[in-house]
Amino acid sequence: MSALTAETGLPLFDEALDVDAAVVAPVLLETTALRAQARAGMLPPLLRGLVRTPARTADTSAGALVQRLAGAPEADRERIVLELVQAQVAAVLGHASAASVDPERAFKELGFDSLSAVELRNRLTQATGVRLPATVVFDHPSPAAIARHLLPEIVPDSAAAPRSEQDEIRALLASIPVDRLRKAGLLDTLRELADNDAPEAATDDGDAASFDDMDAEALIRMAQEDLA
Repeated sequence: MSALTAETGLPLFDEALDVDAAVVAPVLLETTALRAQARAGMLPPLLRGLVRTPARTADTSAGALVQRLAGAPEADRERIVLELVQAQVAAVLGHASAASVDPERAFKELGFDSLSAVELRNRLTQATGVRLPATVVFDHPSPAAIARHLLPEIVPDSAAAPRSEQDEIRALLASIPVDRLRKAGLLDTLRELADNDAPEAATDDGDAASFDDMDAEALIRMAQEDLA
């Protein structure tokens, strides 16, 4: 939208007073921008009647992506989807290059708000053909997390390589802003845990039996010994 000048806005206001409608919105729309949005498949449905909308390319784009992933080695598939996500994130934020988007950095730290989150959802839906909820940025709070979510949705027989529990914890911690950890009183605790030596893997008595292998009587006896 462009700003209305006084010469244009005042006559429109006078006309609006004579219109028998509940709501009147005098808006100066940039048709060039609308056509560009239409070509990208990003034009809101409310505005599609104002410009000539080209044939939808979402299915074609999504089909090409599926074919590319199907022909790629499984080890490369997550990288391909991640690069797509990074490119869309860069477009939303106005960055010149997708390389400037840290894949493990939280969207909140990248500068996302609710409006940019919805725009990213729309772009990813257009690029992949996967219907995503408006909360996808909050459910999967980093580009890498969204890529891992998208991969099995795009290629059902494919899945991101499973991560170890340590990798998952590291990713979760990396997605939480430091200020939030400090306000929650957890920053000092994390530092304290990081400074401590790792616990020994073996128990004092060398018993390697797991809880799953113990019957109820043995569990009760062990609990009584711990409380004694």
